[in-house]
Amino acid sequence: MTRFAIGDIVVSAIWEMEDTSFQMRSFFPLVTEEMLARERSWLTPMFHDPATDQIKLSIHAWLIDTGRHKILVDTCVGNDKKRHARNQWSNLDTPFIERLRAAGAEPDAIDYVCCTHLHADHVGWNTRLIDGRWVPTFPNAKYIFGRKEYDYWTEKYGSDPGSHHLAAYNDSVLPVVEAGQVVLVNDGYELDGCLTFKPAPGHTPGHVAIWLHSNGRECVFSGDIIHHPIQLRYPRLSCMGCEDPVQSAHTRNALLADIADTGRMLMTGHFLAPHAAHIETAGESFRVRCLPC
Repeated sequence: MTRFAIGDIVVSAIWEMEDTSFQMRSFFPLVTEEMLARERSWLTPMFHDPATDQIKLSIHAWLIDTGRHKILVDTCVGNDKKRHARNQWSNLDTPFIERLRAAGAEPDAIDYVCCTHLHADHVGWNTRLIDGRWVPTFPNAKYIFGRKEYDYWTEKYGSDPGSHHLAAYNDSVLPVVEAGQVVLVNDGYELDGCLTFKPAPGHTPGHVAIWLHSNGRECVFSGDIIHHPIQLRYPRLSCMGCEDPVQSAHTRNALLADIADTGRMLMTGHFLAPHAAHIETAGESFRVRCLPC
């Protein structure tokens, strides 16, 4: 288990799976052979397999224990979900709940679930399958969704039945809405005196960065603002799933510039363990300053 102290608050990564279903050249349409050659010394084999072109991503959630509340940020893919466009995400059977318990939180002890956005790999454990029905995994939690993000997917719902993201809306978003557990919030929303939801559009229109502050320390849960370490070196590399690649690149560069060379920690959505890092500037780009332990 990966655990960090942010001021007086404890943050733990709850790992679900390693995703190797994407290839570098298709996932990042603007990547070039020159970029890959220049970064090969650190990129392979940990982050990229040149033989298969596969990249390695982690899918994990973040558990925040403020001492007052237990808060979960993003909820991975989930078990038993059918994701026809993503075979590696379909019909999972992982011990995610057991890992959550090992980190000190029973499902019914979670007070809030916060989603940076509503893509399938960030909402899956919102629900679980019980007696053939999708029910909220965290029965006592309020699920905090950005209003702009929720409205966007609500409008799209039903327009593309083959989309794994809309399948996730059906089985991982609607059930918690129908259970009356969803709270829709605007940009700038503050939770529990330590979390702030700031707009971070591009990957999706309503994507947010969730900032945590405690006793002079800060970190940011970046969701899909950044997926892979190569984007530190080349922030202009937006992924194929970004709905507005230009805006996504702008958001990513601005966030990295904001936290670089400071004590602020980047709590990523998809970097391999330890999943978080301090960032420093490297010329006109960025790199990991150190891997916290």
